[in-house]
Amino acid sequence: MSTNPTYKSAVVIGAGIGGLAAAQALADHFDQVIVLERDHLPSDTRPRRGVPQGKHPHGLLSGGLGALCDLFPNFTASLADAGAHAGDAGLHLRVEMPEQEALPRRYLDVPFFTMTRPLLERVVRQRVEERKNVVFRGGCRVVGIVGEPDGRSVCSVSFITAEGKLEEAPANVVVDASGRGIPTLDFLNSTGHPMPEETIIGVGLSYATAVLEIADDSKLLFKALVTSPKAPARCCRGVMVLREDGYWLVTLVQRGVDRLPANREEFLALASSLDRPTLYNAIKDSTLHGKITQFAFPESWRRHFDRIEDFPRGLIPIGDSVCRFNPVHAQGMSAALQEAVVLRNLLAARATQQVPFATLGQEYLSAIQPIIENPWTLSAFPDLAHPDAEGERPTDLEEVLEYQSAVGRVAFHDSDVHKLLYEVLHLIKPVSALHSQEVMDKVRGNQSPMLEITA
Repeated sequence: MSTNPTYKSAVVIGAGIGGLAAAQALADHFDQVIVLERDHLPSDTRPRRGVPQGKHPHGLLSGGLGALCDLFPNFTASLADAGAHAGDAGLHLRVEMPEQEALPRRYLDVPFFTMTRPLLERVVRQRVEERKNVVFRGGCRVVGIVGEPDGRSVCSVSFITAEGKLEEAPANVVVDASGRGIPTLDFLNSTGHPMPEETIIGVGLSYATAVLEIADDSKLLFKALVTSPKAPARCCRGVMVLREDGYWLVTLVQRGVDRLPANREEFLALASSLDRPTLYNAIKDSTLHGKITQFAFPESWRRHFDRIEDFPRGLIPIGDSVCRFNPVHAQGMSAALQEAVVLRNLLAARATQQVPFATLGQEYLSAIQPIIENPWTLSAFPDLAHPDAEGERPTDLEEVLEYQSAVGRVAFHDSDVHKLLYEVLHLIKPVSALHSQEVMDKVRGNQSPMLEITA
């Protein structure tokens, strides 16, 4: 808790993964942190209404796990105690890439956990609840962010309580972890600030998820599986993730379809159409628990708040409020967690400043751009390869996709490149690491003379 008189109160809008991590980042520097959440927060691992993807698989990448360990001491022990399954990406994550065999099982020292999204959220929230200066207010609907008369800084958040009462929480800093970012956009609009430029990719995804019990899953050599189609025009992708209770979350992803599988027979029929048989063979004799759930994801977006001059003082959008990634790439939670670490570090660096929030927002938005750029690049290029995807395609799209495929082929027989590839995919290292001279030389040596490689 801060002793600086200007570090009095902060408000976090949203109690999802990004909001919880932000609350932890703020707790060391404010007398009080209030977390406002529209849902009533459950004590168990039931999916929340406000997290429509809560019933579907979520990936906590190694980079996100590292951020959680940075924010919370001994966090891996908290996950293990809650029942999450620990693994190494090289041994327990099977990735079936287009046009090549699955990468071989190797220990790569890239740790990850598998579990449901509600379990991860509960564990993180329990750790945040240990902070005596963090207050959770469930069942509250945020009305809007309130600014100073000149509109240049935030001063409070107005909200309606679970009892229907209008209240206002004062705040030196407001973190918008609402997901859609509407409070930030409304505040910018009401105070005369320009709206952020947006980059949008229309992906038109629909997916169906089944909770399956596999009688003898000890024969499976993975705790998570991702199988991708061989050609962009193919629609279906498959994902399997081991839950904390021993059941499996299995998701089939399609593009531009009007009908998704609604029962076990339709689900298995679609699974049998995947380019690789691994997923279907694993689940063909499984037992379905509950109903198949469905979800639609129309588009990814990236809001360029960092380009707005004189960004309002004390306003901090985080996670999906800034950039909403295609969920099939499992990057959103990990990117938000890394952004929270940036916020924590910037606040720590300002601990002795007389006006600590003067440029905090702008410096934060600038500092998180590399965090966003890495997963955005990893997801945008494969998404734009699909002929029905909407968005501006870079002129080097085909060259980038071919190089990514070439790196995957080298990784099959080169354990160093395999480890580096997974470190990039798990947001530990930037995409540029795959373009080092050493890696390019290995790719060039593994290709026909037709492939032109440039730095």
